[in-house]
Amino acid sequence: MRAGIMPWLGLWLLLTAVPALAAPTPYQVAPAAIGCTQVASLRRVAELSLSMSAAAYAQALAQLHCQRVDGAGTWQLLGTHDTVARLRPLPVRRGEVSLYFASSAVSVAALAPAALPPGVWRLVLAGGVAVLLWSMLRYGGQWWRRGRAWRLCGQLVRHHAEALRIRRQQLVQFNSYGVERTTKWEREQAEFVRTIIQPALRGKRLAATWPALAPRVLALIDQVARQVPAGTRAADGFSPDMDPIAYERYCAARLRACGWDAHATPPGGDQGADVIAVHGHVRLVVQCKLYRNAVGNEAVQQIAAARLHYHADVAAVVSNADYTIPARQLARSNNVFLLHHDELPAFAARLARARKKA
Repeated sequence: MRAGIMPWLGLWLLLTAVPALAAPTPYQVAPAAIGCTQVASLRRVAELSLSMSAAAYAQALAQLHCQRVDGAGTWQLLGTHDTVARLRPLPVRRGEVSLYFASSAVSVAALAPAALPPGVWRLVLAGGVAVLLWSMLRYGGQWWRRGRAWRLCGQLVRHHAEALRIRRQQLVQFNSYGVERTTKWEREQAEFVRTIIQPALRGKRLAATWPALAPRVLALIDQVARQVPAGTRAADGFSPDMDPIAYERYCAARLRACGWDAHATPPGGDQGADVIAVHGHVRLVVQCKLYRNAVGNEAVQQIAAARLHYHADVAAVVSNADYTIPARQLARSNNVFLLHHDELPAFAARLARARKKA
């Protein structure tokens, strides 16, 4: 706002300051001072006898082209020479002659600042109205654009709510003192903003609104990611403190709830498959990893081998944690799915639909 107001403020100062700078400094003349059109006449007036009658004195002044002033009004100083000052009355009128006064009779007028001419006041008023309208248009437009951008960001965050919720569960961990470690989750938020939010804002020509919206949008992302969808996990039985065997049974139970015939394999000798599930003619093998850190290559290698061993159609690794970049690369090349356990229901439903269409 400060940068926008400055041009108008400068115009106002120019309109108000220029007349004051251009106006001459006003002077005043002592009452009953004598002013003459010629310096010589002023000197001759000083030689007149004080004993002369008033009529004779007035006649002598008229002959010398001099006059007595009453001290009212203001004058403009045109110059000084020795003990003589040359002045002319203000306001200046065409044909007005200047008079010479004794310097001792002249002083700067102690007047209130002159009022601005009516035309200047009209310009100042018009400038003030223009500033007000400009501010209303500018900030009204900004408010409207930020409202549009905020609604767009809210739609995008809620559209990706499930993915954000799962990513937060994968990336937020607790240290030995029970304090959340959110560094990875903060990087994930920045990635979501870079790849989803900002391209959408640029597409709607709203990218300039992002700096003002960033704190609110990041808070909304974290709020949505913390929410538990109604009726989905109220009592699903998961706990990060459960043992690995219980976690395998938990994953099998989630598949059974989706209509799959799923069971956890006995510990030891499972050939890399912790859960085997069947739906129609589709066989799925799952490696379950209850980890505090990211899951690496080994789980992908084990489930890829288990798919061959059990003649399965689909192989997946399921974990509560994130996956390393090498694990993701190896999974892509071996056609292995890497899932969070909350993605199991949707994944199982997609498999069932895909096989049914086939």
